[in-house]
Amino acid sequence: MQHSEQPHIELAKARVAIDAMRSAKALDEFEENWKEFLGRLERVWNKAFSQFGKSPKWNGWKGRFEGPRKTDPLLAYLVNVRGADEHTVNEIVGREPGGIGINAAEGNSLYIERMEINNGRISIKSPQKIRVDFLPARTTLLPVVNRGRTYPIPTTHLGSPVDPMNVVSVAEAGAQFYQQFLAQAEEFFVK
Repeated sequence: MQHSEQPHIELAKARVAIDAMRSAKALDEFEENWKEFLGRLERVWNKAFSQFGKSPKWNGWKGRFEGPRKTDPLLAYLVNVRGADEHTVNEIVGREPGGIGINAAEGNSLYIERMEINNGRISIKSPQKIRVDFLPARTTLLPVVNRGRTYPIPTTHLGSPVDPMNVVSVAEAGAQFYQQFLAQAEEFFVK
């Protein structure tokens, strides 16, 4: 069987979407790149199936990857969140607003004598040193329903923990799985 660039092109585009998520300046931009990533990642599987499925050995071989796509929490989530985005009107991401945290720079308690907020400018008078943390708004994963089944936010991938609050790392883990899938498919089918 001959090599096909198509699955690799889709994986490269999925990785471009990850980079775009990483550098997004707005939540809408992040969300659009997340959706782009999900679509491109599923196309990797579909294009590989189109290419390698011509082999009589495909049905036996694909199980080592098809099984985890259905049972691994992260992979099943990625497959089904894309399906929910494509075929339902349900939201697939949440948004947490940004904010500020005002804390003692040292110790656990803070005494504020006076605090004023004027045109977005904060003035604080305290006998203690203070620490102000700016918390950016962020996109979060949501449980999704696809074809009547609920898929929870993934917390593990192939037996290892993942941080579901870090959407980019979730995407990177999915892309890594498909990269390994393509490498092994090429090694097995392309002679």
